[in-house]
Amino acid sequence: MWGQVVADNGFRVMAYDVPSQMPWNHGENAVFVSVRGDSADEITAFREKLVVGSTVVQPLEPAQRAPLYRMLKDRFGVVWVLEVAAPYSG
Repeated sequence: MWGQVVADNGFRVMAYDVPSQMPWNHGENAVFVSVRGDSADEITAFREKLVVGSTVVQPLEPAQRAPLYRMLKDRFGVVWVLEVAAPYSG
């Protein structure tokens, strides 16, 4: 399951449960929060705000579904996915 909120200015935040191939653990990986931006600069700005006390799960690099993708766990244990939105090619 997932849910998404889109602001008038285009900011998007989505939360979703752990992918089925991963074991669920409420203290380790209960939910993921995803923030999508339109550029590497926008994603880097989000990263700078989350990086204090966080652990990098996946470094910022191209991925199958996004031009740039990064995953980190913040100091509170929340897993964040930061990605540049891929253009829709219908």
